[in-house]
Amino acid sequence: MDNAIREERRDGRTMVLETLIRFENFLDPRMYACADYLVSAGLYTENSHIIQGWNEWKDENPTDNPQVINRL
Repeated sequence: MDNAIREERRDGRTMVLETLIRFENFLDPRMYACADYLVSAGLYTENSHIIQGWNEWKDENPTDNPQVINRL
């Protein structure tokens, strides 16, 4: 993979993570996989798409981890 593509994906994942953390007010470990998925699918250009993708991701990937709320 070209370095420019890697850097673009990394920047996209960072932007998605920042958006999700601001939306939820905490860091959920599932956000990393969701951010990777959204960037790979190209669904990260608008905040509404990111939030919709996150809500769908949470429904499809529930967690029973009591420590899921990792307040920063």
